Amino acid sequence: MTKQKILFWVIILVITFFSRFYWLTKFPPHLTIDEVAIGYNAFSILKTGKDEWGVPFPVSFRSIGDYKAPVLVYLTVPFVWLLGLNDLSVRLPVAIFSVVNIFFVWYLTRRHIFDQKYSHLSYLATFIFSISPWLVPFSRSGFEAIIALTFLLANIIFVFEFRKSGRLSHFFFMFVFAYLSAVSYHSAKVVVPLLNIYFILTDYRFFLHSLTGWYHQNKVSLLIAGVVFVGITAFFVQNFIVGPGASRAGMTFLIKDYDFTNGLLPKFSAHSLSSLTSTMGLGGLWFKRYLEYFSTNFYLSNGLGLATPGHPGQGVVYAIEYPFLIIGFFVLLFGRRFFASFHPRHLVATILTGWFFFSLLPASITNNSQHALRTLNIVPVISILITIGIDSCFEYFRSKLAKSLLVIFVILGYLLGLVRFTDYYTLHYPVELSETRSYGWKQMAIFAHGHHEEYDLVYVDPQFGTQGPYTYGVPYLYFLFYSQYDPNIYNSDPRRKLGGSDFDNYLFTPINWPDLDHRQNNLYIASPWSLPKEILGSSKQRYFVPFLNLSSGLYAVSDR
Repeated sequence: MTKQKILFWVIILVITFFSRFYWLTKFPPHLTIDEVAIGYNAFSILKTGKDEWGVPFPVSFRSIGDYKAPVLVYLTVPFVWLLGLNDLSVRLPVAIFSVVNIFFVWYLTRRHIFDQKYSHLSYLATFIFSISPWLVPFSRSGFEAIIALTFLLANIIFVFEFRKSGRLSHFFFMFVFAYLSAVSYHSAKVVVPLLNIYFILTDYRFFLHSLTGWYHQNKVSLLIAGVVFVGITAFFVQNFIVGPGASRAGMTFLIKDYDFTNGLLPKFSAHSLSSLTSTMGLGGLWFKRYLEYFSTNFYLSNGLGLATPGHPGQGVVYAIEYPFLIIGFFVLLFGRRFFASFHPRHLVATILTGWFFFSLLPASITNNSQHALRTLNIVPVISILITIGIDSCFEYFRSKLAKSLLVIFVILGYLLGLVRFTDYYTLHYPVELSETRSYGWKQMAIFAHGHHEEYDLVYVDPQFGTQGPYTYGVPYLYFLFYSQYDPNIYNSDPRRKLGGSDFDNYLFTPINWPDLDHRQNNLYIASPWSLPKEILGSSKQRYFVPFLNLSSGLYAVSDR
């Protein structure tokens, strides 16, 4: 290995440490409800072999009713076993897989994407991928999409390996990693099957030729592989497409969108051809949502949502990258000179094009506009296109002075972009959006764990926020998580068997202060509008956690 390559990997290791692991439990400053749910279910599996609802080794975790994908929960189990149930053990698996993604991008681009004379571009693409603002926030929290991306990259690697060798073993691993990705995160259920079917159809003669060769070489192996394929596909469809695993997709599907249900649908219902017009309206809304992923604001100002709505924020790419992304996109569509020539003509560009457009599809059919997490599968392609754009501009200039000025311009642009992203991620995001990440429940759960035995009952109101009682949280999981409450006791509680979330002397219910018996010695944890104004700040106030922007927050008050 040359000194330049050693230096490159040293730089990547430094970037990885600071962007993925440094202060991992402090930024973001608080576990989300999904992270807490993943952690406690992993803890429950470790202790009992069952999830929080008492289901033995489920293939979809019911959790708070969204039936989480199983892969990250099971991956978290060994970390909980080694480190205990805490913030670090929940976030570490995703951070580690995000590092694996960096290596996979390098391997994919070095071996299969760029032609040999452009092999140096694999290092640039890897560097751009490693510092992508699209990835860093999700790599530092318990997001299943990072795990799904890892398996998608492995799937694409074996797609190209299979195309080079035609071996059944490579097709088998292509198939295995495709399904692992699809069961890791909901958007991958759309992207991965489409991308793999697209590959087979665009090169179907090679696939049929390989199939014939396998049949003549080893009929038994082909038969076994076919049975396994059909069995796993049936299991996947039953559990993740039409079974409980599809619940989350159903809750976020486009027909549940506010603009459609409250804006378009009432107008269509009055039409004589309401069914046809509503279908056309839904199609129009989908197309609009799909096109929103090509808008400048998504890439440059608001794509990541690191600031309050209506304020300038951080896009999914750095400003310096955007013009190179556009150039790279046109090179992908109309140029082929960068791509590996040992693959069939246009295969690399065809796969990258399909990868790009399919990755935007899942987010466009859900009830949120411009959702960075649901489009995470596209980031490797974006990194490759930016790389191609930079190199195209570099080769366009002939003089050394122009090339040097371009290099300086790019370096300064990245430095400014990194400073801006760091500012938004470490200062604006934790403060301005602490409420959206359920900030305060951790502190209240720790406080209550240390004092709940002093009280007859502990009432916890799930309504919170600065805008009044309109936001419902799921605080019971925070209280289970930070008390490390025994899952065996929790699962055997009669209240849980009836679908409730109460345990021990905790009651999770909206607080209507006049209706409660205050002759007891109870503790009440709630937002200020659920409590009498005169009790706030009085001797009965036991604890207070403001949001990081110092607005509102959560109070703990007692009867005595």
